[in-house]
Amino acid sequence: MSGILNIVFMTMMYGVGMPILFPIAAFNFMNQYIAERIIVSYNVPLPPALDDKLTKNMIALLYYAPLLMLFNGYWMLSNPEIF
Repeated sequence: MSGILNIVFMTMMYGVGMPILFPIAAFNFMNQYIAERIIVSYNVPLPPALDDKLTKNMIALLYYAPLLMLFNGYWMLSNPEIF
């Protein structure tokens, strides 16, 4: 969970200035999904029984990522020293 949040926020924060981060993040999500599925299928006898509180908390945190992208992206695109 924390790895997903970290990748999403870093990609949204710096993605406007470095667009290569978007395909790198997509590859990372795909790789992480496949690796976790393999680990769960071979090493964990039963997946843990979790309620939806963890998912709701993560979605609540992810609402701030596009807002961060808008503010930081505007600053990156309006700053003439970067380009």
